[in-house]
Amino acid sequence: NHLKTYGDEGLRTLVCAKLVLDPREYGPWNARFTEARKLIGDQRAVRMAELAEEIERDLEFVGASAIEDKLQTGVPECVERLRLAALKV
Repeated sequence: NHLKTYGDEGLRTLVCAKLVLDPREYGPWNARFTEARKLIGDQRAVRMAELAEEIERDLEFVGASAIEDKLQTGVPECVERLRLAALKV
């Protein structure tokens, strides 16, 4: 319920969870993860996401926090100037 409230208020959220892994499960996964980290370009991002999906399951919720993430002074004006200069923002 708190996470929905945080989102509705536009807050940046951090959710913490944990999972105890058996070394027999972690070892092979970590070997694949280590190899994925060596990849270059889009292939790396895709493989890392696949491995994250594989390991991030059945997590035990620990807690969550939320902060207001205001733009620094002058950022909106700077973004507008970049757009006026035809830069993709």
